[in-house]
Amino acid sequence: MGLAVVSLLILIVIAVVAIPILIRVFGEAAGRNPNRPEGEGDETSQGDPGRHSGPGRE
Repeated sequence: MGLAVVSLLILIVIAVVAIPILIRVFGEAAGRNPNRPEGEGDETSQGDPGRHSGPGRE
């Protein structure tokens, strides 16, 4: 039973360390994804004149 408790504590420590690292890694990857809206490859955020022009702005 003591070995099971020690193993559980080790798994908890590994999870506490690994989860924030994985969140950061996948967050950075999602930010670089060109297929994601508002990502680096989004053409509409790079000065599309049709999107920002309103009445009287030609």
